[in-house]
Amino acid sequence: MAAALRVVSWNIRAAIGPGPFPDRWWSRIDADRLRAIGAFLAALDADVIALQEAALIARNGDLMDNAGDLARQLGMELRYGATRTFGVVEGDATVGAGLFGNALLSRRPIADARVVALPAAASDAFVEPPGSDHPASGVRYADAPPGIREPRCILHATVAKVRIGTTHLSHVGSGERRLQAEATVAAFANSPAALLVGDLNAPIESVELTPLASWTDAFVAPPGDASRVSTDDGSSIDHLLARGMSISPARVLRDAGDLSDHYPVTADAAVPS
Repeated sequence: MAAALRVVSWNIRAAIGPGPFPDRWWSRIDADRLRAIGAFLAALDADVIALQEAALIARNGDLMDNAGDLARQLGMELRYGATRTFGVVEGDATVGAGLFGNALLSRRPIADARVVALPAAASDAFVEPPGSDHPASGVRYADAPPGIREPRCILHATVAKVRIGTTHLSHVGSGERRLQAEATVAAFANSPAALLVGDLNAPIESVELTPLASWTDAFVAPPGDASRVSTDDGSSIDHLLARGMSISPARVLRDAGDLSDHYPVTADAAVPS
């Protein structure tokens, strides 16, 4: 019988909790909340934990390391990937710098980790097509507010003969997400057994996720089913996808409560012999 690899994916929102995303959000990172996230994860007995929105912040000499602190709490190996950096500003002063990205934690050895920057749409592309039902419909990226796009990446590595990747696609811009989904598939081109997990910022039936259509969706409920809802605002955007291997039905763990604005998702994959 093939060994099982229990995988959990969770957008932890930098341990700032749910609610509107605040200005100077790095000042709201809550060490107690992060420890509670770690305690919840510890009870899941996971082999691999994929995180999104994991922050690494240097602020006035203090280091806030979401992924590193969780890895130490859980006794797991860690790889971290980010392509977004920013200055930490208080008033008129820059007091540090930060990274915001994805992480893989594993209790099995991690090999050959890679970070791949995902593409951004062209500046003259529409954020959303004209006529679509979206506030950014007909707006070109060149004319959009600066915060509407952020650099994105996929972090992938080998654990127990399986190539596992975690990513967080753009929160606005279906065309940009389509480009990123295509690049994500390309990142697994030479991986016969693979898992892709993360916050794809779109339901599985979305046109922009068509490049992933040949992958096995670990959720067995049909698109639109309430059992797929993985955020506190009712969205079904966190996914577990497999290729070249079998996987058990995915579950959303809503008993995580308000530790984040997302709930963890989990499934067991069969490790190839």
